[in-house]
Amino acid sequence: MKKIFFFSLLFSVLCSATLFAQPGENKGWPSAERYSFLNECIKTASAAMSGDSARFYCYCMQEKVEKKYPDVKDAAKLSQDDMQTPEWKKEINNCLGGTWSSKDRSDFLTNCVASAKDGIGAEKAKTYCECMLFKIEQRYPSSDDAAKLTAEDLQTPAWKIIAKGCLDF
Repeated sequence: MKKIFFFSLLFSVLCSATLFAQPGENKGWPSAERYSFLNECIKTASAAMSGDSARFYCYCMQEKVEKKYPDVKDAAKLSQDDMQTPEWKKEINNCLGGTWSSKDRSDFLTNCVASAKDGIGAEKAKTYCECMLFKIEQRYPSSDDAAKLTAEDLQTPAWKIIAKGCLDF
């Protein structure tokens, strides 16, 4: 019951983030480039790990690559040799984490998408919810702890920025 309430709260954050979004505040990679990176990464990573683990890994890596290479053209120059450096191996290992069970991730996505799709469409809801899942799992390694988030927690400036970032994805 707590988890279902949490998913409903998440949708309210989505609505608030839309209302408080700052037009013209577009930083980082274009949305299409992020989406392309994620799709290719997930397709490749799914050969070696479960789909939900691949999604977590790829959202994590996309964030790290974009932070290090704000210009997508520079990121496109990354090679296999670059990814074998100690610095990138450390980043890769950090992204192999993720502590929620497959069931918790699946439940989160199912409920989040169901709550959000009427407001923003199914495809955008899927992208938004996958992004929010990654962000929440990073901050709350236990899904039980994440389920304790309140509506007030999700209305803080920090969470509004996170939700807007996922909407802009």
